[in-house]
Amino acid sequence: MKRLFALLLLSALPALGQTLPSAPSNVYAAGVSFNSAASPRVAGTALYAHLASDGTGTYVFSVYDAIPTTTNPISVTSNVGVGVAQKLFVVGKIPFYAPVAAGVSWNGSNTGWQWSGGVMSAVKLNKSGWHVYPNVRFSKSSVNVGSGYMLIPGILLGFQK
Repeated sequence: MKRLFALLLLSALPALGQTLPSAPSNVYAAGVSFNSAASPRVAGTALYAHLASDGTGTYVFSVYDAIPTTTNPISVTSNVGVGVAQKLFVVGKIPFYAPVAAGVSWNGSNTGWQWSGGVMSAVKLNKSGWHVYPNVRFSKSSVNVGSGYMLIPGILLGFQK
């Protein structure tokens, strides 16, 4: 499983290229989300994104979601995915992106596929690159059979450079 995780992370690294100064080349973020289909209802998310193309607002990224499924005993479904986030539009100075990812999902000895998508914005906190990323995403996993699509609103804190 560790090799698969490392492979997924490495596959999100794009070819080196020139980027525009106004678009950050790298984004690192982590945070919490609310999942009404889980127990407890608090989940965790971490992501890394890299600008894929000059001026298009296209990022390639890797994402990890830890979604609790039971409390006694504690059980967590882990979702690791790679994907693309495309800038949709800008309101004022706040850009909005549509991230879509697919990858591996596991819980104990159960392993399967997962995919997710949604919308995310990037709100600048200060001039040193810190941002807040409010987001609303959905997730679907073959490991959580019967749970269907899970709506996961959340907030990430991250750094862009």
